[in-house]
Amino acid sequence: MLNIGDLMDGDFSSYPEEAQEYLRNYTEKLRETLIDELVQDTYDKIMKSIEGGREEYKTILTEILARGHKGYENMTNRALINLYLEKKNQVEFMALLEKVENQL
Repeated sequence: MLNIGDLMDGDFSSYPEEAQEYLRNYTEKLRETLIDELVQDTYDKIMKSIEGGREEYKTILTEILARGHKGYENMTNRALINLYLEKKNQVEFMALLEKVENQL
């Protein structure tokens, strides 16, 4: 059984060699999918805020500029997963894991 901590850290040394290869591929695909989902979420919020009016857009833009926005490519898997879970929920995360598995 896969330990979520191993997935977050990318440490698969305790798994058999054939499983390690699969898990490395899975982790890479998960990382790509997480980045795509987080970009889409931010885009959707910005577009919705533009429709909602200038003040809401200004609030979102201020949050990004004030809190900073580290590039997703520079984040660890753990940071990406934590950020995804802040924006979404566990049910959506489980669906994302299944989606990634189906793509392999």
